[in-house]
Amino acid sequence: MNPLLLKTPAAPAAPSWQDRIVALATRPAVSSLAPAKPSVVFESSPPATDPTYTDASKNTVDPSSDDAIGALLARNGTPGQAGSVFAGLGQALLGRVTTEGANFSSSISGATGADSTISLGIQTASGATVKLALSATADGLSVALNSDRTLSEGEKKAVAGLSRAFQDAVDGLSKQPPMLSLDGLMAADPSVLTGVDLSATVATAPGVHETIDLHAGSDSRTLKIAGAAGSLSLGLDMSQPATWGNRAQREASIANTLDQIDAAATRGHADTSLVALFKDGFSQLNSHYPPSPADASTRGTTRDLSSTDHALLTGLADFQASIAQAGSSPNPMRSGERDTFNYELSQSTGLSGRNASDRHISQSLSSHLTATFHTSPWADTALHLTNQLGSQNYNYTEIDDSAHASTDIAYAKGKLVSASVSHDANQDTRVRKYMVGQLIDDTDTPTHHEATRDLLPLLKAMARPSAGTQLRLG
Repeated sequence: MNPLLLKTPAAPAAPSWQDRIVALATRPAVSSLAPAKPSVVFESSPPATDPTYTDASKNTVDPSSDDAIGALLARNGTPGQAGSVFAGLGQALLGRVTTEGANFSSSISGATGADSTISLGIQTASGATVKLALSATADGLSVALNSDRTLSEGEKKAVAGLSRAFQDAVDGLSKQPPMLSLDGLMAADPSVLTGVDLSATVATAPGVHETIDLHAGSDSRTLKIAGAAGSLSLGLDMSQPATWGNRAQREASIANTLDQIDAAATRGHADTSLVALFKDGFSQLNSHYPPSPADASTRGTTRDLSSTDHALLTGLADFQASIAQAGSSPNPMRSGERDTFNYELSQSTGLSGRNASDRHISQSLSSHLTATFHTSPWADTALHLTNQLGSQNYNYTEIDDSAHASTDIAYAKGKLVSASVSHDANQDTRVRKYMVGQLIDDTDTPTHHEATRDLLPLLKAMARPSAGTQLRLG
């Protein structure tokens, strides 16, 4: 059979006008220097004049133009449309700042099948505020962008520079379950943009919502999330950059903190999805630190830290973090026995003294875990508690752990006079064992451990002149 005589498949349905504009707005321009590509011409090829098939490189559309955003709204607002209802909208709206201006609003009516709102606020060093809002409800899909004053060219560039990061955040929050993709927003230029605030309410099930509030400013970063599984809160104090370490040290400290969270979650039988969100939030808030101050700005002050000082600290900004799992009562015969998980951890760093030669550095880390949970008394049997006495075979565990670690460094007349690390940990585990509803064993096991290590002899042995202050070790 001659392959040239094969019937040509039926041509696919022509794309809608919205898809044509979206394709033109999002397709990268084709270079005129690109080599020609071979092509196959079918008997039923559409006429060259059909606008659906014209070369996108000859018809570029500004992705932030009214037409392009209108096409995105029309496409995303179509019930059953694949992908996020906010796909591409956040990036396109912020992109308008450098082209069309920062004042725009548009909406379409009709059911979207979504129930979410996401807003972004950006504050500039000059005092301007740019606000962006995306909303998808049963009534329709709407977007709005405005600025309370005219932006400078530098501000426009910095604001528009967050467009991809904002879209990443929107796309993450639009997933089921919502995911965090906030690290790009941490990279805002602090010399131009002094604050970035993200607020979202997204549906995780019919009538069930999760709220997310993020603030990234020059002095602090905070993240709060609340939903059906529980809540979490994270806060970073960004006001002491002199205590921060380099990127490698920070990444190592982040990894160590995540390991601690995993250990607490395992011991307390925590909800894995909530813990994963907690870890993602901690990692992302600690990404993209601003540049540390130049040596000249700290030289001779208590913030003039040596390489020895930095080696003994975590390198992270001070923080407070907590996670609280929504409690449940899995035993219908004893509703007072609840499954819970609460974990808090924090870091605090203090710098005191008159100057670099006479100063004291202290850093403390604390954690506290409380948890209660039911487990089967047999490893090979699943727990299934009902109103029947025969099911009432289980262990009920209560945990109360606390830990504290501190690092202290002191200098007198330019000489390192003390350096120590101390640890203090308490664990209390109470297990009550029931068989056929009867308490047959109640065991409480408290433990305590503490230790202090004097680091001065070790540091003396490793002493080298400090590049910044030439401090002496006695």
